[in-house]
Amino acid sequence: MTQTPYAPPDATHLEAEEKLCNTCNATIHRKAEICPKCGVRQRKPANKAVLLLLTFFLGGLGVHRFYLGNYGLGILYLLFFWTGIPGLIALIEFIVFIFISSEKIEDNYTAHGSAIAFVVIPFLLIPIIGILAAVAIPAYTDYLKQAKVGEAIGLLAGLKTPAEEYFANEGEFPPTVESIGGKTSGKYTANIVSNSDGFYFQATMAGEDFQIGGKTVRLTLEPDSWSWICSPGSQNGLDNRYLPSSCR
Repeated sequence: MTQTPYAPPDATHLEAEEKLCNTCNATIHRKAEICPKCGVRQRKPANKAVLLLLTFFLGGLGVHRFYLGNYGLGILYLLFFWTGIPGLIALIEFIVFIFISSEKIEDNYTAHGSAIAFVVIPFLLIPIIGILAAVAIPAYTDYLKQAKVGEAIGLLAGLKTPAEEYFANEGEFPPTVESIGGKTSGKYTANIVSNSDGFYFQATMAGEDFQIGGKTVRLTLEPDSWSWICSPGSQNGLDNRYLPSSCR
């Protein structure tokens, strides 16, 4: 007799609590895990509740078919899920499964749990990886830019003591960075200039990165309090997110 995917096998001679061993066809208890005749472990029966949940929520992806071991159908569902047709078919299957008793589902269908994991896990991992990438990649990019800006901050900090000594001896702010023997550039710093009228040094970042390239950071001396203030430059100032907290 030709069977449909939902038709039970011909086992009318069996009692309610009996089934056939799927290896030697011996009559055994329906819940037996090992056949007492041949010693072969029996298949794991499908669970109606699990089958219904998979069919209703993930049927459009064919997960319920993988659960039942129908790999060919499951692959077809996956290939054409975007059309919506597998979802409609899964809805019909869901209704059909509702009217099949738990006993018949357990007798007629085998659970393939590893197949579910094979299908479901990638679909769960893909959005998780996407979310992590969306957060981690920008954070790592900002970290690299902050490290580059850190070079400019370090070069500016190295000018503090020489500038204070120059100011104490000459009574004015250094007219140039060279006048106090400071570095005027670095690997990521295009140049550092001094403004004696404004009592500050200003560094301009190198590179073509529109977020930091050509942007400035300033270190200003307050003569009255003899303290230094770090801040973005007045023109093309660096965004605060690339600056240390002491420069914001």
